[in-house]
Amino acid sequence: MIKTHCLTFLLTFLLTLQPSVTVSARSPHQDTTLRGVTEVSSSIMDLPPVTVTAGLTKLKPALAPFSVAVIDASDIKALPVRAVSDALAYVQGVDLRRRGPLGVQSDVTIRGGTFEQAAIMIEGMRLNDVQTGHNTFSIPLLPSDIERIEVIKGGAARAFGAGAMDGAVNIILKQPGASPTIGVGLMGGDASYQEGQLSASAATGSIVHRLSAQAMRHSGWIPSSDVEMQSVLYVASTELESAKAQLIVGATNKAFGANGFYTPRFPEQWEHVTTFIAGATLESKIASDVDLLVRGLTRLNDDEFRLKRRDPAFYTNTHRTEQYLAQIGLTHHSSYGTTSVLIEGGSDWINSSNLGTHRRLRGSGIVETVRTWGPLRLTLGGGLLTFSDRAPLPTGGLDLSYRLDSASASIDILFISLQTNGRIPTYTDLYYRDPATTGNPLLTLETARTAELGYRHTAERITISAALFHRNGRNMIDYAIDTAGKGTAGNISTVNVTGLDVSATWNLGHSILHHIRIGLVYQSLESSATTRTRYIADNLRTQGVFETRWQLPLDIRGTYTMRVIERVTDPTIHVVHDVRLQKKLSPFTITIEATNLSNATYIEAGWVPVPPRWARAGLDWSL
Repeated sequence: MIKTHCLTFLLTFLLTLQPSVTVSARSPHQDTTLRGVTEVSSSIMDLPPVTVTAGLTKLKPALAPFSVAVIDASDIKALPVRAVSDALAYVQGVDLRRRGPLGVQSDVTIRGGTFEQAAIMIEGMRLNDVQTGHNTFSIPLLPSDIERIEVIKGGAARAFGAGAMDGAVNIILKQPGASPTIGVGLMGGDASYQEGQLSASAATGSIVHRLSAQAMRHSGWIPSSDVEMQSVLYVASTELESAKAQLIVGATNKAFGANGFYTPRFPEQWEHVTTFIAGATLESKIASDVDLLVRGLTRLNDDEFRLKRRDPAFYTNTHRTEQYLAQIGLTHHSSYGTTSVLIEGGSDWINSSNLGTHRRLRGSGIVETVRTWGPLRLTLGGGLLTFSDRAPLPTGGLDLSYRLDSASASIDILFISLQTNGRIPTYTDLYYRDPATTGNPLLTLETARTAELGYRHTAERITISAALFHRNGRNMIDYAIDTAGKGTAGNISTVNVTGLDVSATWNLGHSILHHIRIGLVYQSLESSATTRTRYIADNLRTQGVFETRWQLPLDIRGTYTMRVIERVTDPTIHVVHDVRLQKKLSPFTITIEATNLSNATYIEAGWVPVPPRWARAGLDWSL
């Protein structure tokens, strides 16, 4: 069975490669690409200044003892995305489930997990919504605000806390220079799409300020799929000789038709979500061998949902949540290696017309040590996550890597990662009730053991990675569907996921075609559930990502991508083609992009068909 699925998928993938050569482009001056490791510079030993910063120990992606993908600012600029979450659709191993595209509502799952089992962070601070994971990516960030996105694949609760059962996504914000800048962008397209963006930055003394704002609307592609969205983000940062600090404040407001989001019975569903975030970070060297890290974040969210948008009295849910987070960490460097300690405290509060009023206090303490013996590198860590309304959750694991290379022409490592992970149920899992769904206040913690064995080769023009992964999950939370179609939350005893993740990137250096990336994932899922469930079985079986970047005549840059998708619950293989073309006429940049060029038809999440071919064109002005 596995061989049949793999052969069918690979044949479809290879047969669809031929037309891709004619529709993509990219500038040869852009060096960073979307991939599992960051490209090395002309001297392989001079690794680029990119580090994975979400965990306790910073490290270069090429040396990471686990699977990691880094999407940097140049990748985001090249891809046909209008929202930060949309960039994750082009990372193999990540299943982006969008009920509403362009940042309306996105669920992120990694390596066979559910949308509640991946940690989403900004500058290392967790953003996951405690009401429901559907709202986690309701954040006031534009693609132009992002310096890079770090995607850690595999269990990561040891470093990122409860919820990072299958991986984590960490968003790093762009740091502007001291010179003042201003930018304006306008875009229009199918479905009456209209968008305007504004950004500006300036320095006052040693503090650099950056402000960005967006307003977007469209009429949708099916009835009641229209959107109106606004967001604003302010970032202030300063860097001294031995310390750097950052302040982040932002808000987003979006009202949208939710046809098919949660049930197919009411086509006039409607939702209004507003989110406010405020955070601060401080990194300082308090001694020659000791680093200090302090972080704090507040996230406030309001969610109003109606089954009939023009009749709020028929059925309306309102939810208000407040989340607070504080972290302090110390890292000691010595001739033996590094040792880090991270202490975290916080609280969650919800007041809901459906879920009731609840408050939770939480805390954690994590210790990690890194030791190196020649080419061998060992990381050991563990800790305890505590909750005022739940049993404590122990977590821990080890990462082991061995460098095979002995010369500077490439970096080759073998790595193994073993982790124990877990998460607590959301308030929706516990208390939600409507005619189609019933929560369960007796739910227990989810736990999982994950293992990964991998190899990575990094050279000047090519990177190759391959990893085998396995997750053994216990007490997994899902909704059992009865004969009437009603879902009831419960702990499913065992859910196992086993898979293979491979990728290759070539930077060809040609004047026309100069970048190719291929990623493939196959995974199998075994569940002990004796009845049909809502989320766990609805996962990827096979996934492929193909990307090329070109430099066309008239100095037109472009990117072509193809995604191949086969789900466990849908054996049909779907192929999605996207393209973006850009032409710079200083100080203007013209952008033309289109998604789903071949009008693929399938359901990505809920009961919502993916949008058909969607073309957009825009003009950006910057000084």
